[in-house]
Amino acid sequence: MKKKGKKLSVLVLTLIIAFSIFITGCSSSNSTSGNSKDTTLRILVWNNNPEGTKSEREIFDQFEKDNPGIRVEMIYAPYDKFNDKFLTMSAGGDQPDLTWIQPSAFGQFVSKGVLMDLSNKKVEKDKFMPNVLKLGQVEGKQYAMIRDSSAFQVGYNKELFDKAGVSYPKDNWKWSDFLEAAKKLTKVEHGKTVQFGIENYYTNELFVQNGGGIISEDGRRVILDSPESIEAIKFGSDLINRYHVQPTSAQSQGLSNMFLSGKAAMKLMGPWDWTDITKNATFKWDVVPMPAGKAGNVSAASYLPIGIGKGTKHPEEAYKLLEFLTVGKGQDLQIDTISAIPVVKRNAEKIVSLRNAPENAKSLSKSLQEGKTVMNAPYIPEYAEIMNKVQPVIDQINLRGGNPKKDLKRISEQIRKEYNLK
Repeated sequence: MKKKGKKLSVLVLTLIIAFSIFITGCSSSNSTSGNSKDTTLRILVWNNNPEGTKSEREIFDQFEKDNPGIRVEMIYAPYDKFNDKFLTMSAGGDQPDLTWIQPSAFGQFVSKGVLMDLSNKKVEKDKFMPNVLKLGQVEGKQYAMIRDSSAFQVGYNKELFDKAGVSYPKDNWKWSDFLEAAKKLTKVEHGKTVQFGIENYYTNELFVQNGGGIISEDGRRVILDSPESIEAIKFGSDLINRYHVQPTSAQSQGLSNMFLSGKAAMKLMGPWDWTDITKNATFKWDVVPMPAGKAGNVSAASYLPIGIGKGTKHPEEAYKLLEFLTVGKGQDLQIDTISAIPVVKRNAEKIVSLRNAPENAKSLSKSLQEGKTVMNAPYIPEYAEIMNKVQPVIDQINLRGGNPKKDLKRISEQIRKEYNLK
């Protein structure tokens, strides 16, 4: 009897141990096969200033609260080193689960196969404002979702307009209206310009407003030497060298913000500038859409794509976070936390309630709802490299003035040969 009892005890003990191993194995298997428990998602970002980090963290905290067991860890890289950081981490087997994406590097990331193709995901397209989903697509495939999308507008100093007797600009103004106002708002004393009409005017905005660019949207043709592009660059150069309404690089040296100091009556700005302007301006100000060239009142989109690393071990959880940020509750939270412009239709009217929004903030809301923001660069791997060749040429045109046709034709032919483009 004793022997039989001993054998039974051993058998029971063996079964208990085997069952424990089985349960442990199942638990381990679940933790690595998509179960959300004890999952940490890492997202690579470039916003690492204390206030920005705190605001972003509030959104991630809410996601964690809504999704128990999933943690979100922000990792940082400087903006100018960001692309190299992501590619290096990806190549080294340490790829983040999600990453912010600089539009100029989007094509490069896709060509290197480091982003997950999201085309098979169910997306409720009617929830988004016009053109938004397209900003995350390369050759028709969805590789990123957009968290926020906005555009530059022209901010103007109402008091300087009043002193010069110039009417405030209207939402449907044109290049000719802008130039006329800039001339009247430029003041010269004793041979020195003491007040400029405009502080800055960016190349991409000039291209978009006039229907020009460097490379066509499909990435196949060089359009830098098209009549529209040449006219756009000439207009920008003339603002500096012919009409003297915009400072040269030498004149603006040492002056970080001529608009705030009252040295410039207008300035290109986005909603990301509103808080700083409100906090530091000693004058009344407002915004209007960009003036229209040949393409009408359109602006280059300024936006933040977010992608999922192709090598993530947590694809389901990563997509859950991506949805939260780009179409879910994150879209409602970001208005009050990071003052980021939402991309969903349900929040379009809330732009006017952003902290420090100017009186005419509704004009930005209208532009976004009507699809008047457009992509300003094609998603091709070589685009950033091409830009590095083109920008010095444009800088030289702005420096010395003159007719840019010859210079733009020369660099265009060079790009066609080097990159086998039409």
